[in-house]
Amino acid sequence: MSIRYCSYSIMKKLTVLLLFIALSGFSQILEPVKWTPSVKKISENEYDIVLTADIKSSWHLYSQHLAEGGPLPTVFRFVPNDNYECEGQPSEEEAKEVYEDVFEMNVKYFENKAVFKQRIKTNTKRPLKIEGEINYMSCNTEKCIPGHTNFEISIK
Repeated sequence: MSIRYCSYSIMKKLTVLLLFIALSGFSQILEPVKWTPSVKKISENEYDIVLTADIKSSWHLYSQHLAEGGPLPTVFRFVPNDNYECEGQPSEEEAKEVYEDVFEMNVKYFENKAVFKQRIKTNTKRPLKIEGEINYMSCNTEKCIPGHTNFEISIK
């Protein structure tokens, strides 16, 4: 009788342990890029929306400016709003350009940190909320991960 109890007890503990390990694995989603939005006032009605990417060591984030047939470029989309308009396309700092065998082409990417800016012009003095999304791809020597994040910035 005690053997069955012991076996049941061990099985119960093993089941709980395996369940815990499996669930903790799901909670550790790989996020090699963390985005931080901010705003910088340029003039009375002009602002730079600054989107900073902190990139984990050994990973890189691809530029917005890539040829077709390569990795997914970083793309910014701003939710349309009658109270502001985007001026031109988002700018980015100088990216590193290298040949990648996987894509058989030169690609541009960032390591450690990347800063992107979108100039906007407002037509209101009231507080304003800028919303958008970022789609991107980050890679290391073993794998590539497509990413997506939404952002929101308030201008007061």
